[in-house]
Amino acid sequence: MTNDKQPTRGFRALEHTADKAMEAWGATLPELFCAAAEGMFAGGVDADQAAETQEWRIEVEAEGLEDLLRAWLSELLWLAERDESAIRRVEVEAVEAEPWRVRGRAWGGPSPAGGEHPGAPVKAVTYHGLRVWQEEGQWRARVVFDV
Repeated sequence: MTNDKQPTRGFRALEHTADKAMEAWGATLPELFCAAAEGMFAGGVDADQAAETQEWRIEVEAEGLEDLLRAWLSELLWLAERDESAIRRVEVEAVEAEPWRVRGRAWGGPSPAGGEHPGAPVKAVTYHGLRVWQEEGQWRARVVFDV
């Protein structure tokens, strides 16, 4: 017996000519933001090899929902780069409107020495093609990254 139902949270890579692109989805905005972070880090340093020795608390604000998703992902990317760490998992506590704000946490640790890079690491989150929408009761997003 097969289960044709899509998981409530996830991501998939999209074809893109020069950069890395993905679509993420979640039943709620917090799930969408988690899935987008997981998708951003997928294919980079093998985070499964990093110990969870560090926790980051993250809170960002933005003018709108797309801007908020970009700010959230950019903050995670900046923290990983600043601390030379691999982020293993994220949790979003809340996504609020007026003002748009996201609060969450991330866990990870030092990037493993000689860790594998199955794909090009993400350098930046772009505005190109950035979109967040609701469809059939699910939140969805499309994001393009500079690699």
